[in-house]
Amino acid sequence: MPCPKSLSKMIRLFSLLVFAAAALPAAALSVRVSPGTLRDAVPAPASVATLRIEGAVDASDFAFIASEMTSLATLDISAASISAYSGEPLHGLHSFEAATLPHFILAGTSISSIALPPSLAAIGDFAMAGTPVTEITLPETVRSIGAGAFAGCTQLRAASVAAPAAALGEGAFAQCTALQRVALPQGSAVPDRCFAGCASLAAVSGTDRATAVGERAFQGCTALKELTFGTELKTIGAHAFSGSGLRHADLGACSGLHTVEAAAFSGCGDLQSLSLPEGCDAGSAHALAMACTALSQARLPVAEIADFSLAGADGIGRLTLHPSLAHIGDNAMEGMTGLAEIDATALTSVPALGEGVWSGVSQKTVRLHTAPDMAEAFRCAAQWQEFDIRGQNSIDDIHAAPAGGIRARFDGHILLIECRETAAERIRVADTEGRTLALLAVGTDGRAVLDTSPWSTHTYLLAAEGARAQATLKIARKH
Repeated sequence: MPCPKSLSKMIRLFSLLVFAAAALPAAALSVRVSPGTLRDAVPAPASVATLRIEGAVDASDFAFIASEMTSLATLDISAASISAYSGEPLHGLHSFEAATLPHFILAGTSISSIALPPSLAAIGDFAMAGTPVTEITLPETVRSIGAGAFAGCTQLRAASVAAPAAALGEGAFAQCTALQRVALPQGSAVPDRCFAGCASLAAVSGTDRATAVGERAFQGCTALKELTFGTELKTIGAHAFSGSGLRHADLGACSGLHTVEAAAFSGCGDLQSLSLPEGCDAGSAHALAMACTALSQARLPVAEIADFSLAGADGIGRLTLHPSLAHIGDNAMEGMTGLAEIDATALTSVPALGEGVWSGVSQKTVRLHTAPDMAEAFRCAAQWQEFDIRGQNSIDDIHAAPAGGIRARFDGHILLIECRETAAERIRVADTEGRTLALLAVGTDGRAVLDTSPWSTHTYLLAAEGARAQATLKIARKH
């Protein structure tokens, strides 16, 4: 028989073993419950690491999980339904709808994996914000994902929210810094701050039918190099892509796009090209592509280029101004040190300018090409007059470009053409849109004549044609 002293040691050792066993998380626990009874089915909540629930739960059961199941890493409610709740306030709310993961209910918990019920209709605001969840796949039944639903889930790597009619809430995935890929619902809007700060986000599908991109929706998504948008896109919010890794923002085919807001593409250091569709309103798009130092192509068919729109875009060498352009805002082109040429030939009036539009641009070294009757107007206009203005009504200017053996000049409306060393059999005369106006036979003396009075166009494209003829020339009529 052991002595009392030895017996006492054995009792203490047994107690320690029992305590240690109780402290270890259970491998898994599976329960069947009705709404509000989960507490009774889990006797040692702090020890459970994996929980599978069948039956039905409500908001009070989720509150129990959040407050007392502190070791829970895996939650499987795929075989359960979520019932409506009405009772004691939870997170300040007395009631929660059925088929909804309640607002705030699992935010900040230790859950890293969750399987959701196929009957789920909604994810509440901030429902799982700040959890270590690593992947999310939402059932096709989901119709809404609340504001900040998964915000700050810094271990989340992939999310599929491609339920056909799901609507995303503001900041739904904001600051999910490890998020790499997302599948979005077709035909939905990307709301304000939805993916702001998702620095690892590199692949987003479903944007080809997006209707809107909200304010700061992709701000700071530095790994995001490309996105595809279609004709259903209507608006782009302020700072929508600012500081992102986009290389091209070619939206010219987005015929439904009518509004772009301030700084939408500002600070995109890798952005190489930017184009907007005809008729798009960019008048409030201040700093549209400011500090996009890699930008080399910008097509802005707009009536107004807003303040600081292209400031710092020192990679642009040639700038083409659209016929509808009427105003360029303050400092819009500031610091465009690479600018060498401006094509203003489509303009019929001189655009008004704000202050410091060309600040930092060496204007005397930049050639400004104008329509035949516009050169003098530009030479008399403040800020414009500093450029090297080349009105295309000068034979010297026209022949500065290689003419390939074609010479031409106007005598009033009569176009006199002379072909030398081209073996031309005929001369095709077209307008600047490529429409053929006349096909002239070349005489034995190498000459052709055309009366241009039937046409209102001022600029003509000439092309020598024949078995061995390859020569072109662009010429403009003065009046």
